Amino acid sequence: MTAGLTEGGAFNTSMVGLSLLALIPALAGMALGQWVRTRAQPETFRRCFFLGLLALGGHLALQPLL
Repeated sequence: MTAGLTEGGAFNTSMVGLSLLALIPALAGMALGQWVRTRAQPETFRRCFFLGLLALGGHLALQPLL
């Protein structure tokens, strides 16, 4: 993906450091989600996960109106 974006001019090599830096919170969030998932009941985890997605979608949908 990086090669394709670079070739198309949408990604330059000066952004590599920032991209790698952005991976830190993403990987930490994935690790936290795995930790919570192993300790929560599957139905509870699924319900909270989808409610979070619904809240995020609602926020993104309403943001232009605010």
